[in-house]
Parts: sequence; structure tokens; C-alpha cells
Amino acid sequence: MRPRGAIQAAKWICFNKNHLARREIEAVLRHLRHTVAILIYVACVFLGAALLSPLAWKSVFADWAFLSFLNEHDDFHRYFNRCLLGLALLGLGLLCRFSSIKSWSEIGWARPGQNLPWLAKGLLLGLASLTAAAALPLLSGAREMLPTPALAEWARHLANALLAGVLVAVIEETLFRGVLFGLLRRDLPWRWAALAGSLFFAAMHFLDQKPDVETITWTSGFSALPAMVHDFANDPYSAAKFINLTLAGIILCALWQRTGNLYCSIGVHAGWIFCLKTNGFLTQSTADTASVFWGNGQISDGWAATPLLALMLWFIVRSNEEPSQPD
Repeated sequence: MRPRGAIQAAKWICFNKNHLARREIEAVLRHLRHTVAILIYVACVFLGAALLSPLAWKSVFADWAFLSFLNEHDDFHRYFNRCLLGLALLGLGLLCRFSSIKSWSEIGWARPGQNLPWLAKGLLLGLASLTAAAALPLLSGAREMLPTPALAEWARHLANALLAGVLVAVIEETLFRGVLFGLLRRDLPWRWAALAGSLFFAAMHFLDQKPDVETITWTSGFSALPAMVHDFANDPYSAAKFINLTLAGIILCALWQRTGNLYCSIGVHAGWIFCLKTNGFLTQSTADTASVFWGNGQISDGWAATPLLALMLWFIVRSNEEPSQPD
């Protein structure tokens, strides 16, 4: 009887331990439900892009007249990137619905009205900060001004830079700050949410390679994805770029945390993009190989920009009060 009683007691203890472990796991998952939802969302977007991009490519090169204007774009990475962006935007609706987001204001799109001045303030901050960063290599002699462009070139540059600034800022701020950071801070203190979201934001900028895929099959999306990862081994600027992009992402998160909307973040982001494009349009490196400190003309890929971004981040974050509970 004793051995049987001991066995039953051992089974009871094991059952209770397993039950408690399951309850603890369930509690953690409930607490991090938005983080888990984001991970599932990201996985589905990449999986969907890998599956749909070969179909999109084959559709363009099929005998469909209404798609014939795309025939000149036969580089597969374009189709993968467009599918990735399209699915990311389409999937936002499902992610927001699962997360009980019922209004635009919950993802930072508050009613313009009195919030529009934040857009102007953000634009001025973005232009001023990156203009200062771009001026440093000019003053040091690491970069020099190009000959004055013609009026037509100026007009084309301004149109392209303004359009890119508006579109990229609106899309990326809505996706990375409005939804992803907004959901992460429901599970985590906002500083940790900003760090996690900004690391992902920075990492996405390194899917920038353009692999040459000769034969397109239904598995081409899966085989092309690893080849699209940045060539870190042959890029001395990648470490500075990753750090600076992460700092930039945290700055943009902190601006939303401080202002309560995305307008200031969008203004800063648009100003940065305009400065990046204008710097490449007006200046060039004075050396055959640009130094790692000054970067390779993108401002964000040199260590010189890091202290400026860190100073901006400190100034913005110090005025943000840490909430006792995640939002």
C-alpha cells in the first residue's frame, strides 16, 4: 500500500506542477498577447510575400495586356518588396481588429486641429538636426559641394524628395510607431517597447540586397529572402547605420509618447528623408573611400551622427514620465 500511495502522491505533485506551469505560461502569454500577435503578424507577412512574389512575377510576364507596362521590371526583388509592403499594410487591419483598436486616434492619428502645429515643429526639428549632421563633414573637408545643378534638376529633385519624404514618413510612422510601438507599449514599459520596436525598424532597413534570380519558381521567394540580407561582411558602415537607425527609431517613439500623436514624428521623419536626399544631391566625398566616421554620404551611416542623435534622444526622453503601468 505504501508504494502505491507514494506513486499516487508523486503523480499528484507532478500534475500540480504541470498545472501551475501551464497557468504561468498562459498568464505570460495573456500579458504579452499584443507582442505575440505582432510576431505572428510579421511571420505571416514574410511567409505571404515569399509565396505571392513568384505569382506576381509570373502574372506580369504572362499574356495579360493590362500588365504589359511592367515587363521592363524583371528584377525579382522588386516583386518581393512590393508584396511585403502590400501584405504589411493589408494585415494591419487584422492586427488592429485583434488588438481592439477601434479608432485612428489609438494609433496616433488624432484629429488635426490643434495637433497640426506638431507637424511643423517636427519638420523643423528633422531639417535642423540632419542639416547640422550634414554640415559637419563639409566643414571638416570630408565632403564637398557639387557644381550648382540646373533649374530642371532642382525641380526634379525637390519633387522626388518631397514625395518620398511624405509617403515614407506617413507609411513607416503608421506601421512602426502607430501600430507596432503602440501595441508593444501595452505589454511593456514604453522605453522597452521603443527599444524593441526600433531594433526591428533598423533591421528592416538591411533587407536591401538585389539578388539576381534567374529561374522563377514557387520557391523563389524563400530562396531569395536570405540573399536580400545586407552584406555586412563587406560594409564597414553597417554598424554605425544600425545604431543610428535604432536611435532614430527610439526618438520617433519618444516623440509620440511625449506629444500623444504621430504628427511630430511624421514631421521629423519627413525632414530627415528630405535632408538625406538633398545631401546626396548637392555633395560628394572628397576621398575615394569615405571614412567610417563621416559615413558614405547617407549621414546616418557614419559615427559622426551618433552623438547628435543620442543628444536628441536624451533631451526628448528626459521630459517623458515613465508610466507605472504599460498603456
